[in-house]
Amino acid sequence: MAATIVLADDHTLVREGLRGLIEARMPEATIVAEASNGIETLQLCRQHQPVLLLLDISMPELGGLEVLAELPSISPDTRAIILSQHSDRGYVMRALRLGAKGYLPKKALARDLVAALRAVLQGRTYLDPSVADLVVQAAITPGDAEEPSELAMLTAREREVLKLTAEGFTAKEVADRLGISMHTANRHRANLMEKLGIHSKADLVRLAIRLELVDA
Repeated sequence: MAATIVLADDHTLVREGLRGLIEARMPEATIVAEASNGIETLQLCRQHQPVLLLLDISMPELGGLEVLAELPSISPDTRAIILSQHSDRGYVMRALRLGAKGYLPKKALARDLVAALRAVLQGRTYLDPSVADLVVQAAITPGDAEEPSELAMLTAREREVLKLTAEGFTAKEVADRLGISMHTANRHRANLMEKLGIHSKADLVRLAIRLELVDA
């Protein structure tokens, strides 16, 4: 079977770099499509039914974790590998529970990426050593091993900003209520949206309602 691959990352230079690396080092692989956002990723996976999906977490429209959740119904035989700047425990465990077959930080070496692609092609799971340590820690500390919620990814301050923003307060009002500068309030909001892979206030409000931080 040909090793067909879809690349999903919102940065064109990253995708070009990945394409060049894979084409140079994996003659058995064919990149059939590239996506720059989550919705496009699912559309291309539906169209091409690739063997592999190399997927970033933080993308417009839909984040990588949301793509993972939808992928089985769109392209059930596609195996996803996460390649992300996010390598904290919350992201790793949630991605694995959603079916990711590999997880590498973007700082990984080229040879590690190729090793991951080939391992997953052979039906194995591949975790970067730094990521594997997090999984081991989760296995030996059962109290922390449950799938983390979105809130587990946020700091206490980010949770406060999420709640107030979803309640309709402006950045200035959020800052005043929390006793912080407007710049800091905006930074917290940007950070939490990046962590959660959401890109609009409407998505933020929907998430806050689902997490029961605010009333519907």
